[in-house]
Amino acid sequence: MASPLSYDAQWVTLANRALLRIGSEQISTLDEGVPRANYCSQLLPQAIETVYSSYHWRTASKRVQLAPLADAPAYGYAYQFALPSDCALIRSVECDGSYSISDNKILTDSVAVYVSYLALPANPSDMPVVVRDLVVRQLAYLISMPILRNDGASNRLLQEYYQAYAQAVAKDGIAQYQDDEDHPWYDENR
Repeated sequence: MASPLSYDAQWVTLANRALLRIGSEQISTLDEGVPRANYCSQLLPQAIETVYSSYHWRTASKRVQLAPLADAPAYGYAYQFALPSDCALIRSVECDGSYSISDNKILTDSVAVYVSYLALPANPSDMPVVVRDLVVRQLAYLISMPILRNDGASNRLLQEYYQAYAQAVAKDGIAQYQDDEDHPWYDENR
């Protein structure tokens, strides 16, 4: 899903951390006009969307009831509901009967639709540290290709991203079950 969010000045710190990872000079703004700033500006949304759509990050989870759109779908269903503009990944859809997802809309005959989804961050402080680090690593990999033009360096950055990703997923999974008596590890008789 394409992001309608604006990645402005508050995101420069993340872009500069990615530039440091590839050994490049830092920037003052994302619209500075130099190639490295242009690459960061163009590829930052992709880096964020890649990270947020790759795993069900518990800290990015939202639940909403969708409002029906005024127009009915062209055919097949009675109602259509627009997905939230910050939706990176749908976790679940609850409605009566069947539904279909098309063009960022949920089509259904149900009058009520509830969605659990992962929300894209509005600013860097919305992201947990481990997820922010993943965005930096993903952006470093993406900008390394046009800036460094070195497949070996880009491949190394991608491997570092995958290693950090595995650690972040493990941390997220462990944190999800802290103090959770329903977790399969829990045994009150121990």
